[in-house]
Amino acid sequence: MGVPAPVISETALHDFVTRLFMARGMGAADAGKIASVLVWADMRGSDTHGVSRIPHYFGMIDKGAMKPGAEPRIQADFGAMFSVDAQGAAGPVAMAAVLEGAQHRARQFGIGLGVMGRATHAGAIGFYAEDAARNGFAAIAFAAGPPLMAYEGARIAGASTAPLAIAVPGGPEGVVLLDMAASQVSNGRLKKARRNNETLPEGWALDAEGRPATQAAKAATLLPLGGPKGSGFALMTEILTSVLAGAPLLSPMLVQGKKGHGQSATMIVIDIARLRVMSDFTEDMNELVSAIKGLPRVEGVDEIRLPGERGARALKAARTGGIKIGVKVWDELIEVAQAHGVALP
Repeated sequence: MGVPAPVISETALHDFVTRLFMARGMGAADAGKIASVLVWADMRGSDTHGVSRIPHYFGMIDKGAMKPGAEPRIQADFGAMFSVDAQGAAGPVAMAAVLEGAQHRARQFGIGLGVMGRATHAGAIGFYAEDAARNGFAAIAFAAGPPLMAYEGARIAGASTAPLAIAVPGGPEGVVLLDMAASQVSNGRLKKARRNNETLPEGWALDAEGRPATQAAKAATLLPLGGPKGSGFALMTEILTSVLAGAPLLSPMLVQGKKGHGQSATMIVIDIARLRVMSDFTEDMNELVSAIKGLPRVEGVDEIRLPGERGARALKAARTGGIKIGVKVWDELIEVAQAHGVALP
């Protein structure tokens, strides 16, 4: 179609995405949870995890992998620890249950640890860690999924990209947020490169024969960040999420050849105030931030940024100036909206 994409406000885009998922049988609350995660990613400039994912999510609903009416349930609960069986729910719906449960237990015990299995794609994992940090907690969240990344020494995918987020309150943007993956780039970034027929930097991916791929169209398998470090981290992530939740992902796919879109996650939330007087923690954070940002800079570097600082500034700008959706993504959203009788924003 090539229809020019509009600049959409956060509220309008959130409402539109919510209505799209409601048209697929989700309740308003669950649809809103998905919308919040997708819109947050777009506002921070992580469009690979934003509304461009909607056609993929709808495809999972079509295949029965994502169940619109599924209700995550707690299957084990012991003090500060609990586990959630997502029962095929949308990842953001399942992660919302983990986030709420972990924060509740952190307030009660000082720390909360939630493990979740049998969900679908959780979206930008940093959303959940940042949410906890804005409530005054320190948070660690990590997730496992299907094999998309080569394990060090292998020529085919044998590990997930294992996204990781760590967030604490503080810094010039209110939260310091590290949001990364064990692969050189995210799978979403690779998909975007394929859509745009990009040339890839060396070290990003392998082709179907296990050879280095520099053309996105031929890239089949992502490569790990730091070689054995990235693949080792991904393996331990699978163990501390999927295996711990009783919902292994990699083994059934690698050994039995099963296909799927499953995702597992673990979240740890720490009540900082149980360990430190909050004002003292804030003072130490401010001192640390000033020290890092004040380090002598390499020639050509205008500013030393903290983890997540660039995204936080992008989000702030999007709140006032709106969210720009790419033309190809907008074309896909128009098609989806028309197919489901949903009015455009």
